Amino acid sequence: MGMETDYSIWAFAYTRSSMPRDFFGGTLINSNKGIVRNPMVYSAILGGPANGKARPIVIDTGMKGDFSPSGKAYENIEDPATVLAKVGLTPEEIETVILTHLHFDHAGNLDRFPNAVFMVQRAEYDGWKRAFELPDGLGSDTKKWPMSSINKNDFIVLDGLIADGRVRFLDGDEEIAPGVHCHFAPDTHTFGSQWVEVRTLDGPYVVAGDCVYWYQNIERMWPPGYVQGNCWRMIDIYREISELLDGRIDRIVPGHDPELFERHDSWTAGLNQVAELHLAAGEPSRRPA
Repeated sequence: MGMETDYSIWAFAYTRSSMPRDFFGGTLINSNKGIVRNPMVYSAILGGPANGKARPIVIDTGMKGDFSPSGKAYENIEDPATVLAKVGLTPEEIETVILTHLHFDHAGNLDRFPNAVFMVQRAEYDGWKRAFELPDGLGSDTKKWPMSSINKNDFIVLDGLIADGRVRFLDGDEEIAPGVHCHFAPDTHTFGSQWVEVRTLDGPYVVAGDCVYWYQNIERMWPPGYVQGNCWRMIDIYREISELLDGRIDRIVPGHDPELFERHDSWTAGLNQVAELHLAAGEPSRRPA
């Protein structure tokens, strides 16, 4: 084991969207069960080596604008400055951003973090670049399935950051800060998705990105209806995460689960909710008095 680390962990809804339940919870068990108001989520952690200087890391960056590539509109969107202010952080002080994958609702707003280096799996970037070359509009038309969750403008920004030396490509599992491990999940939700293990004095937590949409996916070992990879690989990842957490599934930040804000201490600030999953030793709660 390495040094002891401790982190505070917050998850933010930055908008919500009405979607069919089986999109997230899986076909058959959630088919014909109606619509759910699902949150779009990203996270911030603050900490490091126990008793050391606390450093903030942001995991995913939300969407740019208020509509999806396929044309769906979103309401009550809050930008990163507004969201991070809810826990006393600013985009300018963030030096590390982890991108779990490059779908529009997780990898927008990269230009809002002027001092950050962005961590992304090389397989994710390369996979989408290959997909852009698909014929017959499959690599360009967002009304068709391959590009249905891709905002190509995000890649223009990302390519600029690569040129500026501000993107670090990961090739598999890597500890990117003390106690913060990126776990490679190739060909699951996307080509090169990753999930993040965060080690606290109280044991590990997982910020899953879209490797886990809903707690139900992992509790029932049932993949969602919208997957751009391989559902068998997702089952493998669910088992890996469950084993790491010793079955304590509530320690996951899922990508889109309303229950995130039911299972953890949470409150509404501004237009959307904040969940406070864990506080590092000595770190005060950000819940408004």
